[in-house]
Amino acid sequence: MHKPYLGKKEGDPGTTPVLIPTQRKGKQIVTSELLQPYFPDADLVKAVNVALLINRPLLIMGEPGCGKSLLARDIAFNWYGENMLLDKKFYEWPIKSTSKAKEGLYDFDYLGRLHAANARDAKAKDPANFVRLGPLAKAMEASTEKEKAVLLIDEIDKADIDFSNDLLNELEQNTFTITETGETRTNPHKPFIVITSNSEKDLSDAFLRRCVFHHINLFSADKLKTNAPKLWLEKIIKARYYNGQENADPMISKAINAFIDFRQRMNNDVLSYRKTVSTSEFLDWFSVLKQCAEDKAVPALSADLKRWLNDQGTTRIPFGNALFKTTKSLLDMQTV
Repeated sequence: MHKPYLGKKEGDPGTTPVLIPTQRKGKQIVTSELLQPYFPDADLVKAVNVALLINRPLLIMGEPGCGKSLLARDIAFNWYGENMLLDKKFYEWPIKSTSKAKEGLYDFDYLGRLHAANARDAKAKDPANFVRLGPLAKAMEASTEKEKAVLLIDEIDKADIDFSNDLLNELEQNTFTITETGETRTNPHKPFIVITSNSEKDLSDAFLRRCVFHHINLFSADKLKTNAPKLWLEKIIKARYYNGQENADPMISKAINAFIDFRQRMNNDVLSYRKTVSTSEFLDWFSVLKQCAEDKAVPALSADLKRWLNDQGTTRIPFGNALFKTTKSLLDMQTV
């Protein structure tokens, strides 16, 4: 049995930003990428483990900017630590409107083979030399019974409906055939697949049947009546911007209270505002606040922040351009 996904508790690795090595030369790390801390709620952790138990992909839906894509990286880090990329245990397949299902399996370099044949290169005789595996195939082949590779299929709703239907057999059987070589590749051990969607297009019933489903809705009207969203946002801010340390910075609570107020007002009139402020936009906004507070910005920006911090609610919200992405919200949400 594969080990479960446990999420995070205080003091665990990954509760502050972590540099994940992406390339190593000898013992020296050449390149790396920053992995931001991710704090799933209990329901999301359960959904991951349900998908593990029945060996199904996990389909995550929710508004853009709520952290869907970060989940897959956090699962890989939870299982494999900082070597998740070097050990080839995490793969990502970002979907575009032009994406085809075959791209996730393999690509055949027809032009390269033609050039090799014209150059009388012996490699041209074997078509297997010109097969390049895609992220789904790599994740399939990197998985074992106790060490599943993690694959993120990101924003599947960008593609047309045939895209998800074309993946049905591969997801169900964990097998695919390379037409140009006639080779069928299969692995009895499936990767763990996280599929995200912003619900821009419907997915087929046949595809949905093969997935475990979870919807992230951190700021519903009912949840905003509790203290849970504030505590969750505070945890993220302290992890990202204060290295996980307890901090009495009054800017934290003021910013969170402002964001919660914006969400409540927008939730009451969703059709008019069309787009609500997301967690991602809140974090961008707080990043601006933090840099202005540390005098890393031009004086005019820092002055706007100081006026807002010292005000009781009549001063214009500073840097609303980072928060609000529609004309109505930018004009309406000026003060808290």
